[in-house]
Amino acid sequence: MSKVKGTIAIVILIISWFAMLWLTGSRTPWQIFSTTDKGEGISVYLGDIPSENYDRMGFTKGLVEYIASENSWLVGTDRGELFLFDNDGKQVWKRSLGIGKLVSLCVSHDEKIAFVGEQSPAGNLYAVDLYGGDILWKFAAETVVGVEPAKRSYPSIVHICVDKEDNVYANAYRFVTAKDGSRGYNGKAVAFTKKGESLWQFPHNENIDSWINWCDVNDNNGKVVLSTSAYEIRPDMKYRDTMYFIDKVTGRLLNSVDVPPVPPFENTVMRGSPNFSADGAFLAAACSDGRGLLFDSNGKILWQRELSKPTQVDEAWINASGRDGFAVKEGVIFTTINTFNRENWQLPTPVEHPSNNSFYVFNYDGTFKYKYKALGTMEQIVFAGDLAACAVGRNVRTHNYAAHGAVIIDLQSGKELSFFHTEGPLQAVAISNDGTSLAGIEAPAVTPEGKIIGAYKLHIWQR
Repeated sequence: MSKVKGTIAIVILIISWFAMLWLTGSRTPWQIFSTTDKGEGISVYLGDIPSENYDRMGFTKGLVEYIASENSWLVGTDRGELFLFDNDGKQVWKRSLGIGKLVSLCVSHDEKIAFVGEQSPAGNLYAVDLYGGDILWKFAAETVVGVEPAKRSYPSIVHICVDKEDNVYANAYRFVTAKDGSRGYNGKAVAFTKKGESLWQFPHNENIDSWINWCDVNDNNGKVVLSTSAYEIRPDMKYRDTMYFIDKVTGRLLNSVDVPPVPPFENTVMRGSPNFSADGAFLAAACSDGRGLLFDSNGKILWQRELSKPTQVDEAWINASGRDGFAVKEGVIFTTINTFNRENWQLPTPVEHPSNNSFYVFNYDGTFKYKYKALGTMEQIVFAGDLAACAVGRNVRTHNYAAHGAVIIDLQSGKELSFFHTEGPLQAVAISNDGTSLAGIEAPAVTPEGKIIGAYKLHIWQR
């Protein structure tokens, strides 16, 4: 009898495993719903994904936003899945959005709709009901920027922002690499109402022949700003300027600004900025050449600061690339990331640049306030009151794995208030409005020695 019971138990276990595998897509399905709390926070396994090389330029993404009305965390993954977890790490709902990667996320001001961008053969922009996970509407970027599957050239919705009426502004983008190594760019800015009605496209009758990575919108000046981030400028390119200012209602181009490059760079590149101040009077941007700039709302440079001076070492130009720019109440904030070789970003540099992986704060008159230096790249920065939460990821030069985790910084003083370590690099971060809860997404990585560190997890910490 005991053997029969044992056999029945094994059969039930096998059947349940196959059922859970079918539901979750994970070979370790029970972990999807499990949490661990050992006094160091809660962690939730997000499923199996390929472990990327630690030194690889492009890396695993993760998306996370705090939903104040539900005291919950909205999570988007490289597996194309969207989750809502409560503050205890329990899954509220899950939605599989497609076959691509989720690469951008923005939440409506009333916290009823999530706008999600993917990279896939369709490159969809989704509007998802935050209370149940239902898809309300979607738009395929493929219809405006095209797709070439044979060349692995897939469209993406690379960045999304919303105005006070929850109109949606997004960058659709695709690039293709030619046989000679050059890149062709196809970009389009699109705008929709909250209900998915098309407002405008920019440009209307053509694509931007440059990489458009970032956009921001402001209600107080009525503008959308786009920035370009193409590392090569060809003579035949039409959209060669650094920033484009668009009327947010009509989609009409108001003006464009060319920010002159600094040697040895041939053009100015913006990747994670610019962003408007809340009142719309200022615009802060960091450039890949290591500069931080403050503009007025029309793009006039008010001042610029050298955060990271390109330096020649052993006949190679190295610099700590600038990425983020924010204009907040406490000051104007810029970040730099890892040290890179200008000629080939995949090649290692002989030394670390002293200004890499840093967080700079200036007063609005341009005077220096303070600098905070992390041990790895600050992959994302979000704000709650006078706090900044930062996701600290890889340092591809030192391989300091102790750097990974979430850090909380006092914006007034630059003092580090909290640090929560993760085994793998932390790729995304979010913080509750009162600053007491923090969440981040950890990614696995393969070290140069072939060891896999970390896992694809959501972490929730209480301060």
